[in-house]
Amino acid sequence: MRFLLLPLLLAVSAVSTAAPRHDKDTLVNTRYQESEAEKAAREFKEADIGLPPFPDLQSGHWFDIYVGNTYDKKPKILLDSISIAPDTSVRYVLNIESKQGYDNLSAEGLFCADTTFSTKESKRSSFKIFGYGDTVNKRWITPRNAGWKPIGAILNSADPVRGVLYRAFCEDGKPGSAEVLRQRVMERSGKHSRSMTNLNKK
Repeated sequence: MRFLLLPLLLAVSAVSTAAPRHDKDTLVNTRYQESEAEKAAREFKEADIGLPPFPDLQSGHWFDIYVGNTYDKKPKILLDSISIAPDTSVRYVLNIESKQGYDNLSAEGLFCADTTFSTKESKRSSFKIFGYGDTVNKRWITPRNAGWKPIGAILNSADPVRGVLYRAFCEDGKPGSAEVLRQRVMERSGKHSRSMTNLNKK
């Protein structure tokens, strides 16, 4: 009897193997093609907006950014300069005062990616310097060949100031208003700010 069943089982197996596969049999729709409109909506397009007014270093709402006890510079951000550009990046004015007391102004943008998993086409979290401050002539100097720099690596202390700003702007999702971004900077970036661990426990 076993010898009679064997050819039958082999025949059923061959038919099953030859049966065509359908999209509904898989977890992925292999026939889906992304439209140009969907692709354009996903891709990042930098907004062409002008540089901010040159700030007054002696007045305005400058907020001291705390990096750590071993960091010997004095970074501060102009709270009034924080805004959300049409490309969804956060724009702001930063001043990293040197140990000798020299001001190092920059007008920057920081882009928060929706996810840490990025494809070739999607933009990763990154920052860009749009202008350096000339404190003598009170003007911005546009850098040559400025580009967006991925921000993932700087979280490992290579660029601690932008790392602090990334955590303030991007972690827990980027808020939809400049007012909330300013509040986050004050809550997360100052010397006595609450840590992300404590924030998550609320």
